[in-house]
Amino acid sequence: MSVPKPLDRIFEVYCHVNATNVELLCTHCKKKDWSYAEPEVYEQQLKTVIQTRSISISDYEKITLEEFNSSDELYSWLTELWDLTIGKPLKKT
Repeated sequence: MSVPKPLDRIFEVYCHVNATNVELLCTHCKKKDWSYAEPEVYEQQLKTVIQTRSISISDYEKITLEEFNSSDELYSWLTELWDLTIGKPLKKT
């Protein structure tokens, strides 16, 4: 499964190896007038991707050029991204 829209664009803008800016993502993803998505959409898409492990390393790498050695490494990063940007426990749905 590919990365859903608009999460793919968010990864491209904030997590690309040449433009990584997680601190800015932490601020922007909470704004109601964020140009990429409503905060709830970002939160739900990231949560779903993490919980279902629905994207592959190659899907993420195509968007961000970030390299991972394993799916566990990728999902560890995505969980860290969740912790940094959302900051609440990931609950099973």
